[in-house]
Amino acid sequence: MIDKIPDEDFRALTDYLKSMVLRALEDTEDKPVAIGVRLLVRDGHCHVLPPTWAPAHPIDGEESGEISEPVVEVMEVDGRIVVTAELPGMSREHVRTWQEGSTLVINALDGLRRYRRAVALPEVPLEVEATSFRNGVLDISFGLKSDMEAGDLYG
Repeated sequence: MIDKIPDEDFRALTDYLKSMVLRALEDTEDKPVAIGVRLLVRDGHCHVLPPTWAPAHPIDGEESGEISEPVVEVMEVDGRIVVTAELPGMSREHVRTWQEGSTLVINALDGLRRYRRAVALPEVPLEVEATSFRNGVLDISFGLKSDMEAGDLYG
């Protein structure tokens, strides 16, 4: 199966990884960094979704107070993308979210805890349809912008 994926798809993955590692080296001053890359394999192609990175959880013995990466789940439900993030101990007024292209950024800070995560979304025009925050769980539902068709969700 691996020989059925075009070489260009693997070159694109290599380019993304290289750019993220170089960015992490520049931005984190030699602190540990976790890099995540999501792939969409469909119709004989491997599509690289925007990579995400965040400082890694502190190693035992290191200073606490570092930024933690929250647990995030991205699902497609009835033609919509639903992002669920666990932000234990947070209240709604301490949570900020925004989109940068096809990436959703979640940032939360309350003086005791800090969470940050960049979440890759499908590379199609999406708009927020609903948000909720309850018991430390953030849910954001995205739908296609009104001029898109349901079959366009994953390109």
